[in-house]
Amino acid sequence: MKQIETYESQDGGVRFYFSHSDKNFTTGVMVIRPHYELPKHNRPFAIENLAQISGESAMKLFSDETNYIEHILKPGDNLQIPTDQYHIHANTKDIESITLFKAVGDITAVMDSIRKEYKLI
Repeated sequence: MKQIETYESQDGGVRFYFSHSDKNFTTGVMVIRPHYELPKHNRPFAIENLAQISGESAMKLFSDETNYIEHILKPGDNLQIPTDQYHIHANTKDIESITLFKAVGDITAVMDSIRKEYKLI
């Protein structure tokens, strides 16, 4: 059985636990510390499916450079982010946010970037 890969951002704001990753499918858990948000990004070759496990996530889905719709995910809520949709994952609360993610498609470039820029835990 393959070991879970765990990476943390250099500033400790987010931690990723990847249980599976290949060119077709990647899944794992993202833990975001309170009052922290990831940079705006997209998944050009994958659909991202989110399920909120605990805490809350404020998901900003951009329609253009500056305009977005915000979705607040609470435990049990799900959200699907279309291929190439720019978005931001944010935690605006005082407790950590835990989100299950499933990327259907190729995010190998994203994984390579995380493996290079984040700390392996």
